[in-house]
Amino acid sequence: MTTSDGRPDRPSRTLLIFLFIAAIAMVVGSVALSRVTDRPEPEQHLITIPAGTAMRLSLGHDVDIIPSDLDFRLRDQLTVINEDSATHQIGPFLIPAGARLDTRFAEAATLEGFCSLHSSGRITINIGGA
Repeated sequence: MTTSDGRPDRPSRTLLIFLFIAAIAMVVGSVALSRVTDRPEPEQHLITIPAGTAMRLSLGHDVDIIPSDLDFRLRDQLTVINEDSATHQIGPFLIPAGARLDTRFAEAATLEGFCSLHSSGRITINIGGA
């Protein structure tokens, strides 16, 4: 825009530049916010190992406490409460008798290992992306 004497109207140009910068900031902000808010809430997974589990396993009984394939998402939390009189292992996690394990998954991975709660002795823990 110009004034009546033909000079550029500085306040209008300044306002236009300001609005352009504000629009860019709003777009960038909304994209960043959508990346944060589109992430699902982390889940809490609770596993309780009841008293007498080691005895039942030693007698050859099947125990149905957890599946042999566990699936988690990033940021999910796993809590294992061992109410048994024996230490148990679930993949990389060793849970002493009467103890509690609390862990949060921060990296995508597939963990395979020994599991004292399965007759096969194996477990796979899949930690997927968000």
